[in-house]
Formats: sequence, structure tokens, C-alpha cells
Amino acid sequence: MARNRKVLFSRRRRAASDEDHLSALPDDLLLHILGRLDTRSALRAAALSSRWAHLPRELPALDLKVTDALPQRYRRCLDLLHEARHSDGLLESIRGLEAIARRVRNLMSSRAHRRVRRLSLEIFQFCTSASISRLVADAVDSWRVEDLEVVAKSTGPTLLRHPVYRFTCGRISSKPGESCLRSLKLVNCLPPSLEGFTALTKLVLRDLPISTPVAVYQGVVTACPQLRVLHLVSCQFHRKKARWLVLDSPMSEIRELVVEGELMAVKLRSLPKLESLTTVDADVQLCSDAVPCLAHVSLVFSVCPLYYWILNHLISMFMLVLKDAVRIRNLILRFTGPEMWIVHNKNPFPRMPNLKKLLVADVPSSWDVSWPHVLIRAAPLLESLHVHVSQCEHEEQEPDQDASYAQPLASHSHRHLKELVVVGFQRMRMQLIQLVRFTMDSSTVLCRVALLKHGHVEDKGPWDWEMVSQQSTWSNEEKLAVLDVIGSSEAQIEVVLG
Repeated sequence: MARNRKVLFSRRRRAASDEDHLSALPDDLLLHILGRLDTRSALRAAALSSRWAHLPRELPALDLKVTDALPQRYRRCLDLLHEARHSDGLLESIRGLEAIARRVRNLMSSRAHRRVRRLSLEIFQFCTSASISRLVADAVDSWRVEDLEVVAKSTGPTLLRHPVYRFTCGRISSKPGESCLRSLKLVNCLPPSLEGFTALTKLVLRDLPISTPVAVYQGVVTACPQLRVLHLVSCQFHRKKARWLVLDSPMSEIRELVVEGELMAVKLRSLPKLESLTTVDADVQLCSDAVPCLAHVSLVFSVCPLYYWILNHLISMFMLVLKDAVRIRNLILRFTGPEMWIVHNKNPFPRMPNLKKLLVADVPSSWDVSWPHVLIRAAPLLESLHVHVSQCEHEEQEPDQDASYAQPLASHSHRHLKELVVVGFQRMRMQLIQLVRFTMDSSTVLCRVALLKHGHVEDKGPWDWEMVSQQSTWSNEEKLAVLDVIGSSEAQIEVVLG
């Protein structure tokens, strides 16, 4: 009987082997499958057979997440901070991540491994495991990683032991001069010493707390003069010791700077190669001749009633940025809030002599949406104006207005504006008609006007965008009404209704 069972088991095993079509696939296809798994699952797949054993070391990217190692019964507890006191589950997940880190290091220690181009590591902010630090050091020094991301997850105030994650000895490499690291992203992590990383060109710092010394930010700029991209997202610094984060680096190669966060105050004293500046709810000031190459600016700010007492300061800040950056060619403005705070009865914008392309996005429909006309007056070389009006969720439906009675805006002559695109042209609103009329009457070379009922702004790459129209229908009555109002110009202008 026992012999028969052995024979039956052997036959089943041979049959299973014969039906293992997955292992018969070529390596490239198997790697594509493994690349869609988390690293923990990919490592487990290596144990399926000798055919799979070498595959994980061929993966060009590794993603190690502490939440993947977290037992299922604790994952929901981690999402609910008040239930995250189950430290035994968190410690179990840390041990699981350490085990994965050791397996990865052992796997990659083989001489046959290929170069890993990207490593993404998610840990808990209070984790002090030496195996994690060794994993990062191996990735930078031995695996020749080019793109490194380290995210330190917070588990809530009950388990908060350190303000941010700190790398062992404040370093991630023993030989930074030989490193291939090009991009580094740190979330809730104090940046390590970056001196000597000559290949590093992109640095993203995110979620640094208010206890962070201002010297930390200044130090990375000084240590890496070859940086070309610097993003400071949701970062803060100790404001009692320093009012401003001053960036003064005459030798800096930074071309792109993003500053995001209400509590971030940055003063640019010298960034001679800076070409692109994006500010989101941040206080940014430019010193005279600080950014002579600045050509692309994006200003994003939402003002709620609580901030109305500093409104004049905010408006002055924006205007000074535009005034000092006289070479601006592309400009994106996203000014929002429950109430309109841009005053346009007298033009607050400085003259922008080189501006060619302008996007005014997310204009609340509760505002006077004709206000972008002041930008046309301030930009004599403007060629393209795109306006996106967002529908307020709780806006009351206004009664239909007779647009033929729209009062024209003060006359103006413009010799370069060729295109006007308006997204959100849902009703015959008097203010939108005013803006369209003003543009058509002012520009002597206008050749295209697009009025789109519904749509959105789609990012098309560095400082390029597209106004995408959603499918909408215009009745014949609507078309005739719009063309009757805006079609009074004698010039041959293409009018697109979408």
C-alpha cells in the first residue's frame, strides 16, 4: 500500500512538472512578470525552482516596503492611528523587513548579479536596524544604484520617538566619489552627508518637520553644487532661529526649484543658473539679480479667510517675483479661494516684457473670471492665453444673463496675441464674454478662439500643457448666441466651440 502511494505521488509530481508552462517562458517575459510583483513576492518566487532562482537578481528595480512585511491583521491598525499601539505587530513587521533586507543582500552578493538601477525603501521612522543601513550602503556602493528613494513612515504620535529617520553615522556611502547615484528622494528622512556625490543631479526632500535646522537645507546646496533639480515639498524649518531659508550659491547648477508648503519661507539670493521656479503656498522672495536665467514660473496659492490679514503681503510677494524675473517666457498662475482676492480694477501686475505663453488655471467660477485681461495688458509679447475655470461645488445656479449687454473693458492694443482658449465656458456668463470680447478687440493678429464647456489641463512635460476638452454638445441656439456676441470682429478668426 505504501509503495502504491509513493508511485501515485511520483506520477502527480511528474504531471505537475510537465504542466509547468510558466517556467517554460523566456527570461525576459518572466522578468516582466516579476517586475509587477512586490520585492517580497519576487524573492519568494526564487524558491519555486532552480529555473527561477537567478531571476530576482536580474531585476533592474527593487521596492522594499515595511507594509509588505506587516502581518495582515495589523495593516488596518496602521492606517488607523488610534489603533496603532499594537507595537508587537509593528516590531514583527520590522523583523520581516530586516529578513527581506538580508535576503536581498545575500542574493545580490553573488558575482553574477547585474546592476540595480532603482531602489525604493519604505521603513518606519523609528527603525534603527543596522541591516537597513547596510542595505542602503550596499545599494549605493556595490549595486551602482542610480535612483534611490527612502520613505520613513510615521505610525502616529503614540510611537513617535524621533522627529525624522536618521541614517547610521549620517552617511549612505563609504566612497561617494565613485557613486552612480543621480536621483535621491527622502521622505521624513534627515538628509545624510552628500559631499562628494558628484553624479547626484536631483534631490527631493519631503515632510521634514519644523525642528529641522535651516542649515540642513543650505548644507545640501553647498555640498552638491552640481545639483540641477531641487524640490522642497511640505518641508519646514526652525523659524525662531532663522526667518528665511536663504539660498546663496553663486556656483550652483540648479535649474529647477520647487518650494511647497505654507510654512516655507525662501529667499533666493544667488542661483545664477535657475530657469524654472514653482511655488505652492510658499513665501518666496527674489533678491536683485539673483536669478538672471529664470524663464518659467508657476505660482500656486489658495487664500482662505483666515489669511486675509496678510493678503497685501502675499500679493506683493507674487508681484515682486514677477517683477524681478524679467526674462519669464512661460507663466502658470493658480490663484484660488472661497472669495476673490485678486484686485484687478487697477492692474497690480508688473510689466512682463518677455512673456509668451500664459496659463491661468483653476479660476473659481464664483470669481470675476474676466480678471486675466489685466495680464494681457502687462505682457506686450504674449502669444497664447489659456484660461481654465473650475466649477465651484456649492455655487448657486445663476439666472441666464443677456451677454449682449456685457459692458466692454477698457480698450487696449495688442500686436502679438494669437490664441485664446477658455475651458469652463458653460454658460453665457457676462464676465467670460467680456474677456473674449476684450481679447478679440485688442489683438490685431488673433487667429483662434476656443471656447470649451468642459475640460481640464493636462501636463505634457516640462513647461508644456494641453487644454483637453471633454465631450460636450452645443445646441444651434447656443452656437448662434455665442457667435452673435463675439463674432462682431472684422478679422478672420477661427472660433471653436467644444
